[in-house]
Amino acid sequence: MKSNLLDLNVIFQTQTERAVCVRTEEDGRDIWIPKSQCEIEPVEGDELSRGCLAMIIAPETVLFEKEMI
Repeated sequence: MKSNLLDLNVIFQTQTERAVCVRTEEDGRDIWIPKSQCEIEPVEGDELSRGCLAMIIAPETVLFEKEMI
């Protein structure tokens, strides 16, 4: 069975209880993704902070709808 999950490096901006905000490029637009549709973790270190490089794992359809791929 083929997995439709993709991992993508992003720039973390902020998060709320229900969503994360990321950018695909430094001066790009803010992209909000519900936490129920993704997982996110820092590439280096233990904490997510504004501007840090992070890896987001989400279904291909979600990333496509958000114009991230």
